[in-house]
Amino acid sequence: MNSGRVREVNRATAEGGHGTGRAHGKAILLGEHTVVHGTPAVAFPLPTLSARAVARRTRESVVQVDSVVGEWFRFTAGNVVTPENALSGAQVAVEEALRRWGPASETVEVVLDCEIPPARGLGSSAACAAAAVRAVAELYGLTVGSDALYELVQCGEQFAHGRASGVDASAAVAAGPIWFQAGAARGLSVGLDATLVIADTGTAGATQHAVAAVRRKLEADRRAAQRLLERAGNLIDSATADLAAGHAEPLGTTLLEFQELLAELGVSTPEIDTLVAAASDAGAYGAKLTGGGLGGCVLALTETGDSAATVRAALHRAGAARTWIVPTRGAQP
Repeated sequence: MNSGRVREVNRATAEGGHGTGRAHGKAILLGEHTVVHGTPAVAFPLPTLSARAVARRTRESVVQVDSVVGEWFRFTAGNVVTPENALSGAQVAVEEALRRWGPASETVEVVLDCEIPPARGLGSSAACAAAAVRAVAELYGLTVGSDALYELVQCGEQFAHGRASGVDASAAVAAGPIWFQAGAARGLSVGLDATLVIADTGTAGATQHAVAAVRRKLEADRRAAQRLLERAGNLIDSATADLAAGHAEPLGTTLLEFQELLAELGVSTPEIDTLVAAASDAGAYGAKLTGGGLGGCVLALTETGDSAATVRAALHRAGAARTWIVPTRGAQP
């Protein structure tokens, strides 16, 4: 956090007891969109992109939602009335936590500092909700189990994104790469020593719009939808096996095939296509969009070392606004 944010967080904690919480971003390797319709998804944590929260009791009884340049904001929850258009997923998650835990008659202020860029498919809303819930739990001396935390974060995700699969809520608090399907997540065996290069197109994604558009497309032709989902499931199964066995080249080919599937669903864009091509031309094993699409980020699989740096430079030359490097074996928060 920068010095201004540190002073604000310190102000929040200096006035009595407080709780803190943290969660991290994520990148979906394969399975975005199809996971909403029953296929698995594979996601990696992004430990260098995190959300941190501080919670304290307050006497304020009016809604307070402040935004500052960057990804810093605060809100009050509990004994307040908040217009729906001022709510965030994090606040919805905290309100539900307070309702379940009993102190809903009190008012809590939560200060959030999120390094995860919003609307990029990197799990910022889920991470903020998880960090906020953890902070409020610590404030009240409570331990939140993984299932309860998932449920609370998912409440915020359903508000923020509409029909949310739950993969973001699971990945935000996972200790490593996960395999996710139908609300259940498990740790994933990774024998692959490679690098993920994530590139921001510079354009915000539109998750709700993309999810609705994919649903309409799949519902318009049930037979074609079934074939597409079966193909997606086969690709995800193949990728999971290649991750465990350490087979980089076939995994890269699978990423490219899944990108073709996502383009068929209508969620790719010219900017995404340009970055995918640039990564491939620069020697990446494969690349695809990650997250909801219609903007957001691209993920490329590369060798470690110089190859990752070469692909990263090529992505910047092709228009990437910023990039991040994630080792497949070191994706531990």
